[in-house]
Amino acid sequence: METKILKGNTLQEKILSEVKNEISKLQDKYNKVPGIAFIGFSSVPLAKYNIPFHVQLAEDMGFNVFKEIKTGHVTEDELFDLIEKLNKNNDIHAIVILQPLPEHLNPIRISNKIDPDKEVEGFHPQNMIGTLIPDIQINKYPMCLPTALLELFKSNSIQIQKDKEWVLILDDEFFSNPLVNMVARTAFIKAVPDDCALTFVNKNSQKLAEHCKRADYLVVVTKNPEYVQAEWLKKGVCIIDIYSNLVKEIPSKKDPNRLVPIIRGGVNVDSVKNIASAILPIPGGLMSVVLAILLRNALISFKNSLNKIN
Repeated sequence: METKILKGNTLQEKILSEVKNEISKLQDKYNKVPGIAFIGFSSVPLAKYNIPFHVQLAEDMGFNVFKEIKTGHVTEDELFDLIEKLNKNNDIHAIVILQPLPEHLNPIRISNKIDPDKEVEGFHPQNMIGTLIPDIQINKYPMCLPTALLELFKSNSIQIQKDKEWVLILDDEFFSNPLVNMVARTAFIKAVPDDCALTFVNKNSQKLAEHCKRADYLVVVTKNPEYVQAEWLKKGVCIIDIYSNLVKEIPSKKDPNRLVPIIRGGVNVDSVKNIASAILPIPGGLMSVVLAILLRNALISFKNSLNKIN
């Protein structure tokens, strides 16, 4: 069996090209561009790469970018004050808190402080309700994670099969992290067909291998790089790897004085070739499309603000 490695680069480039072109047209028409604010934390392992990457990409698309970098000792009240300031700033149309947060902060309380009109990932409780129960409330923006998954599958002509079993592996801390837990459940309840079994499993479960062997679709969210073993897998499984881990830093081939990150997910791609039918790897898989959807949602927020003015 040949394993399809589903990279998100092509779809990401398509979405970003559309975003960039539309921002250019809106700037010509209104002499305004969308504003996006990134809040990052210097204590996070990938922060020195993720923060500049997000900022540069958004600037390249034509966004007016606001950047706030906090230490790992930032208090909840300090973050609340910052978010309130950004909520009131009419030049900012999207507020993105780069995950993960320092452990002492409650991510649900922090996300809840963001104006739902400016919370473009789908993390605000109000926006999650709109994702889960659209009959009650129509969301202003589609939740990034399930939208990216469905669009990536569609772009690769992969149809989610009915009556199959989905298994999501999460670390202890992700089960206890209310935001990650809620996002994972909301996203995959949205993406998974109604007649499919959906199971959440702690990475440390004694029955982990047993659950994996039943999975037709295996979603992996773990801080342990290449944790999933090939012998646990069912032949033909589709693997969706989500969490990016900084394994080490090495000198760049182009510039030996500059370090570049080596990033791995919870699954070693080479180990599952000819076992999995497809894998969305880390890096370069689903999460690259999630970022593109996020910027597209930020553009939608800007357009919504223009409609209010006009």
